[in-house]
Amino acid sequence: MSIAKTARAMKTSGSHQAWRVKGLRGPAATTMAEMPVALWLLILMIFPVLIIAVSSIRFGFFWNAVRETAMMAAKCQTFQNDSAVGISAVNTADLWANKATASFSGITIVPPVNVYILQTNVISGTSTKGTSRQALATSADTDNNIYDIQVEVNGQIEPLVRVPFGGTTGAIPGLTGPFPVVVRSQYTAEVPQGLNK
Repeated sequence: MSIAKTARAMKTSGSHQAWRVKGLRGPAATTMAEMPVALWLLILMIFPVLIIAVSSIRFGFFWNAVRETAMMAAKCQTFQNDSAVGISAVNTADLWANKATASFSGITIVPPVNVYILQTNVISGTSTKGTSRQALATSADTDNNIYDIQVEVNGQIEPLVRVPFGGTTGAIPGLTGPFPVVVRSQYTAEVPQGLNK
């Protein structure tokens, strides 16, 4: 008689002792024996994926905040000094970067917000990058150049849970502490005549 037939015969007899006598394992015992292994596999697989997913979502929010900051800075009438029309590109970048990242937990900005003027020659295609947060020395030459506003923001993305490691492992960004990121975004200046102000 096969083991399967013996097990069915014992199961239909209703005797719980029959399982023990023949050395066969019941269905509940198998599940209980496999449960710790299955739970550890789930924890070891799902928890790291969850940490990576949360960090990726936070980075996406940070990237979008920098993109919005550059877009708003490119719309300003002046670059360095506020005017009667509105605030400057530099001050707009500071305002929007802090405003956009304050809406989400786990994202911090490391000041300053760097704002550059990129000047690209339309004939040669070469670009020059100005000093951060400094206006052009002369008026913009819109016949020969295209002007972009580039915003660069340094930040830190906090992990979902900080995992404390001791010993000589050191700090692991994104696991034992925040993950440092640098994001740049640029848009064409809508009012290049104000880049020297």
